[in-house]
Amino acid sequence: MSFSYWLQSDCLSTLVLQDILHRIHSLMPVQDAACVACVSRGFLRSWRCYSKLVLNDQTLRLTEKKFEERKIYVINKVDKILENHYDNGVKVKTLELDIASCSNIKRSYLDKWLRITVKSGIEELNLEMPLDMKKNYRFPCSILSDEAAASSIQSLRLLACDFHPTSTLGLLRRLTFLNLALVNITEEGLGHLLSKSSALERLEIVGCDGIVFLKIPCTLQHLKFLSVTKCKMLQVVEIGAPKLCSFHFGGTLLEISVKNPLELTHVNLSSFCLSGILSYARTRIPSIARYVESLTLLGRSENASTPMLPSKLPHLKNLEIRLLAPVVGFSPSYDAFSLVSFLDASPALESFILHVEQDAMTHDPVVGEYDECLRQKLGCWHNCLKQVAITGFCSAKSLVELTVHIIESTHSLERLTLDTTYGYDKRVGTIGKCPTSRKIGQCWPMSKRTLEEAHRAVKTAGRYIMGRVPLTVQSEVLEPCSRCHTGNQ
Repeated sequence: MSFSYWLQSDCLSTLVLQDILHRIHSLMPVQDAACVACVSRGFLRSWRCYSKLVLNDQTLRLTEKKFEERKIYVINKVDKILENHYDNGVKVKTLELDIASCSNIKRSYLDKWLRITVKSGIEELNLEMPLDMKKNYRFPCSILSDEAAASSIQSLRLLACDFHPTSTLGLLRRLTFLNLALVNITEEGLGHLLSKSSALERLEIVGCDGIVFLKIPCTLQHLKFLSVTKCKMLQVVEIGAPKLCSFHFGGTLLEISVKNPLELTHVNLSSFCLSGILSYARTRIPSIARYVESLTLLGRSENASTPMLPSKLPHLKNLEIRLLAPVVGFSPSYDAFSLVSFLDASPALESFILHVEQDAMTHDPVVGEYDECLRQKLGCWHNCLKQVAITGFCSAKSLVELTVHIIESTHSLERLTLDTTYGYDKRVGTIGKCPTSRKIGQCWPMSKRTLEEAHRAVKTAGRYIMGRVPLTVQSEVLEPCSRCHTGNQ
């Protein structure tokens, strides 16, 4: 073997080893990556090329510092890390800068850090600011006016800042994910941003109160997921994106229109403050998303019965409804039996899940023999429904009537689960019931009132429901844990 061949082989092995070390280093969290760089020359060389920077409370160890010391500490630490990368010509691919717990950092420092890192090669930018900076710090849009930087970024997440894109923004041709949370942005600014983001696949807007009319243009040909929540001033949502398949909305009920609903198969609507989400959904969803296959509804303080309507949801397969208790005041007198309207409108429905929080409805119990007070049967059948689960099942007469209706009108039913514990039979970090025979932890505690209602619900289910369940259906009534829920907790 010649010396030159041996030398080439040795050099090649060294390069392969360096590549392996660099790959291992790149997969480490930034805190671990910095630590090993302090004890290894090989990792030190790799650290100088480390392209993923995650700077937050944990990696900067801010929890170890007094609150009044954090500002100077963060400035010195972040300055040193970013300038080190800049001086060594390292291109940062990912910058996650979370300084939400450190306020009053001057704008000049923030602008400097962003200008150092947001250059050609940047792929992911996540900036989380203290809430009091929402109006005090304006994101420097000029850094995204550079075509090289704008064309390389793939993910942009901003929290609590002033953001006003203009027509000078560069083409964000690779941007697929955009999250704006508590950002002070106008409709015009958002319009400029979306007009430059033709590759966008996922858009999340949270608490942006400067938007009244949200228009999602048809130029977003790749947009598949849209989430709009807690935008207090929002009145109209107009969606033109033709490939949208999942839409989540949370807030005050408003005007929603979808120009191309063919691909929209997943819808999630929630109203945390005002009632009426169920009536709104039953009335509007058939026109907003007539091809919906999965529908999730979350309503608080529902007090108006869901209307029976001729409109249909012919493709709906999975329906999940959550009824939340009012924040203050008395339990609303919601008629759970009126949910039959959704079942009747959904001939292809296969799964129905209902979550009922305690105090989400008044508990008017069934009195006497059930057949004597049975509500008149409806002439509707649910021929595809297979799975039904009710969490928070209680002794309320309307809920019992709904359950009996499902049993007697669904020949395809395979499984029925009635959970009387409101999910309290689940331990931290686990899913499912806590078996007393092999219990490791402890179930969530239940108040005395909740426990008493759960026991009433078990008796009600046994007396009025379980005897009607066909033998071919797997049925279960989940009771309070006999080991954890034994009395007043």
